[in-house]
Amino acid sequence: MRCWISRSALATILAASCSIGFALAQQTGGAATSPPSQDPTKIAAPADRVPIDLRRTTIIVRDLDKSLELYRDALGMRVNYDARMTVSSPAFTQGGPPRPIRLVLLNANDPWIGWIGLIQYTDNPDLPAVSQPKALGPGSHIMVAAVADAQKACDAAKAAPGVRMIVEPKISVYPPRTPGAAPIRVLGCQFFDADGAYLELNQTLVP
Repeated sequence: MRCWISRSALATILAASCSIGFALAQQTGGAATSPPSQDPTKIAAPADRVPIDLRRTTIIVRDLDKSLELYRDALGMRVNYDARMTVSSPAFTQGGPPRPIRLVLLNANDPWIGWIGLIQYTDNPDLPAVSQPKALGPGSHIMVAAVADAQKACDAAKAAPGVRMIVEPKISVYPPRTPGAAPIRVLGCQFFDADGAYLELNQTLVP
C-alpha cells in the first residue's frame, strides 16, 4: 500500500492528444539503463537486470464494487486478494486515528508485476462526486495496459459504470525502434475511470 493514485493528482487529457504511455506498455520486464544491451521489449536477462520492478499501482476509490465492474469484469483482471483492515499511515489518516479500509488486489498475466490495487475507506461512504479536470499535468498518472483486442476491450470499458471515454479507439503510428524498420502501429483508447484514474488500452498491430 505504498503506491496509490489520488483523485486530486489526475486531470483530463485533450481528446486529440497523443499517447505518451505507449513505451511503457511495450516493456514487459525490467529494462536495463539506456541504451540497453538487449531488446527492451523482452524480460531482462540476469546481466541486464536493474534493482527494481514496478509491482503495483493502487487506486483510492469511492465504490470498490463499482470499480471491480471495470477492472475485473470489463478488463478481465483476476482478484487474488480481498480483505478488510485498518491503516495508520498519515497519508491515509491525516494524523488522525487508524482508518478501516477494504483492499482488493488484481493481477493480469504476471504473478508479481503489473498488478492493480483498489482501496475504499469503509468509514466514509458519502464522498463527493469526482471532479472533472481539464488537462493532464505534473503529478498526473497514466496507466497503460496492453490488450489482445483493443476494440473489444475499449467497448467493454466504456460500458462500465462511471467511465468517461476521452479518446475513442483509433490507430496511432509511432517511429520504429530500429532505423529503417516499419513504423509501430497501435490501436487504442484512453479514458477516465469512475474515480478519475486515467487509463490507456492499446494493441500493437502487425505491420
